[in-house]
Amino acid sequence: MPATDALQPPLNEAERKVCRSFGTWTDFMQCYGLKPYDLDDVAEAKAIISEMVKKDQEASKTATSSGTSNKNGETSRR
Repeated sequence: MPATDALQPPLNEAERKVCRSFGTWTDFMQCYGLKPYDLDDVAEAKAIISEMVKKDQEASKTATSSGTSNKNGETSRR
């Protein structure tokens, strides 16, 4: 784990899930050309990840409202 991962701001569960899909916090920031040791970049990364979660939640609501859910909570389109 890179030492710069210790600079990760507090993330909620959904934000952590998105972050982990990139690997580590440092990996996530580097994917967007941000420096994990620059506090302005950390704030920008936090805003990016928060917006990603928001878009995922909106997409889930749209999929749920336009499809039907089976017993496992999976949505299928008709």
